[in-house]
Amino acid sequence: MKKVLSKLLLWVFLTGVVFCSFGAGFLFRVWHDSARAFRESHGNLLVASLRGHEPASATRIYDMYGDQLAVAFVENRYPVTLDQVSPWVIEGFIATEDRNFFTHTGLDLRGIVRSVLHNLRTGSRHGGSTITQQLARGLFLEPDQTIQRKVQEAFIALEIERQFSKQDILEMYLNQIYFGAGAHGIEAAARTYFGGISAAELTLNQSALLVRMVKNPSGFNPLNNPSRALAQRNIALGMMTDHGVISAEQRDRAMQEPLGVDVHRSELEQDWNYFTEFVRQYLVARYGWSAVYEQGLVVYTTLDPDMQSAAEWALDSVLTLKEPVWNPETQQWIPDGQRLRYESSRLYWQTVRDTTTSAPNYIQGALVAVDPRTGYIRAMVGGRDFQDSEFNRAVQTARQPGSSFKSFVYAEAIEQGWSPGNVVLDQPVVIDLSPGEWRPRNYDMQFHGMVTLREAFARSYNVAAVRLGMAVGIEAVAARAASMGISSRLPIVSSLPLGSCMINPLEMARAYIPFATGGLARNTTAIIRVEDRYGNLLESNEQPDPGRRVMSRTGAYLMNSLLQSVFRSGTASPARWYWDGPFAGREAGGKTGTTSDYADAWFVGFTPDLVTAVWVGYDNHVIRMRTRNGAGQAGGAIALPIWNGFMRRAFASADPAAAPSFPGPDQGEVEQAVVCGLSGQLAVAGCGQHARDELFWAGTAPTVYCMIHGEQSGFGTDSTMGSFSDFDRRLRETQTP
Repeated sequence: MKKVLSKLLLWVFLTGVVFCSFGAGFLFRVWHDSARAFRESHGNLLVASLRGHEPASATRIYDMYGDQLAVAFVENRYPVTLDQVSPWVIEGFIATEDRNFFTHTGLDLRGIVRSVLHNLRTGSRHGGSTITQQLARGLFLEPDQTIQRKVQEAFIALEIERQFSKQDILEMYLNQIYFGAGAHGIEAAARTYFGGISAAELTLNQSALLVRMVKNPSGFNPLNNPSRALAQRNIALGMMTDHGVISAEQRDRAMQEPLGVDVHRSELEQDWNYFTEFVRQYLVARYGWSAVYEQGLVVYTTLDPDMQSAAEWALDSVLTLKEPVWNPETQQWIPDGQRLRYESSRLYWQTVRDTTTSAPNYIQGALVAVDPRTGYIRAMVGGRDFQDSEFNRAVQTARQPGSSFKSFVYAEAIEQGWSPGNVVLDQPVVIDLSPGEWRPRNYDMQFHGMVTLREAFARSYNVAAVRLGMAVGIEAVAARAASMGISSRLPIVSSLPLGSCMINPLEMARAYIPFATGGLARNTTAIIRVEDRYGNLLESNEQPDPGRRVMSRTGAYLMNSLLQSVFRSGTASPARWYWDGPFAGREAGGKTGTTSDYADAWFVGFTPDLVTAVWVGYDNHVIRMRTRNGAGQAGGAIALPIWNGFMRRAFASADPAAAPSFPGPDQGEVEQAVVCGLSGQLAVAGCGQHARDELFWAGTAPTVYCMIHGEQSGFGTDSTMGSFSDFDRRLRETQTP
């Protein structure tokens, strides 16, 4: 029996020796091959590259007041130096992750033995990797659990220790590790979980929570597992006590505190809207994808958050009242003759969007507000819901502007010497298209004979605009619009004065700037300043565009007067801007626009300190904006209320006493005269209600009294037409080959 037992023990011993020999040989082979691979791959140079290594950092986008709007990142990270981190964090990581950090050379044999014994005793899996090994794994290796990877990790850790100081290693580690919820690095974690505070402000309690989260960022996340997070925090506090970092009294006091998590939403989500996406696209186009998503730009924008909120509210509140109402109980649309007849709405779409692949088909709109004194974009809304559709109709759409384009026709006429008191013929005209012909019509399907430029513009007479455009030259009109800020291609066709071109709302807002500034055009921008991650200035618009003169000061003044007439007695009078005087002490001008059969509705209006363009329509331009009772929705009916609501809310708290004024004309270049609105001549008593006070270029006011209402002439005789029909003379001249 003893011999059998002796032989059995011998075989066990020999088998163990063989297995140990093979194991040792295998480990030696792995170590040898890894060492050779490390040398051949110039691993020392790979580690040396860390000296200039900059971890990927997020780009932050801020509004005009410095409040964060959005974050663009692959990894949400704020790189910080070691002196910008709370000592509790540093001590906490040393106590819980690597007690011998400051004494080992990259590998901690005592720590490995301690971990093995702990695992055998408890049955759990407790890693023995040092902070340096964790850094090596995070920077260079895949997180697979293989012997090959562990050996590679050891080589890299030893090389990191050879080339870098302990402080450098710890700083890289704190900037590299992941804390869950998209937070990479200690600074992003502090901002994410504790209300936007910095890593330097972290308390003992907060630090203990974070140092344990690196073990299991998902499982120990206080947002998803608060009870486990609390238990792990207390474990960290206990380990800090055992390591002598804190006293038992400090531990007990900290354990009584709640987690204190205050989630900073903007750090967890990319809070994008039409404006921030517009800025992101600009940044990528100018600086490149890597700069935006990895290099941590700091971007200060022109956005006014209050105006942005007002714009979003105005657009959706008006359109919600216009679109039809869906009854979920009856599964039918509620009949309402005052609402749009096309059966779709934003609220209805939100109930079905998860069951369809179609694009949103409810009525859309866009609004852009620009400060004419600087060109700064203060608000931008490119649609009703960015989550439903990221298509930015403020800059990416191209729609016909309708009558809002007439402003450029009249601006060219003013600059050519016409005055608001001059008369133009609003009578049928036939345009030869060869082949075919075109007969422009007015919105009210009537013709109004001789009318002043002011009346024709304020009431948006199409025929008068076409005649005026032909008189001053279509090419000249296109050139005028382009000089003022229209960048889209403009076709040289007879219908251009009625807006037969494709333009976006940002262009229209930019092109109306000269009307508010006394003739100075400015480029628009969403950027005040761009800095790199180190604070170096890359771009600055803090000194606003000084502007370029595209209209004479007096010409802009006369045109401004025409645009104000749209509010006082024209197509924008429903806005009631002038109830009890100018709102917030500000005069306003603007122009409505409506395209054929109500496919598009516009209003572009301005005060001395804000130009706002509004567009409304369906993405499918075949759909028309008509109500169930058949009424069309013109610019004054659907776009103007949005403009009015936005402007009133934007200036709700403005001090009327501090309101700016429009620039005046150059001295001596304008004169006034009371004229007859029918003849354009000096008014007499018989002109009655047709008499009006008008503005003229100096030296161009009429000198003849009204021959229509005077005693010497009857109405409509050919002899009465010669003195004020310069329009027809100019029209004939432009048609002469």
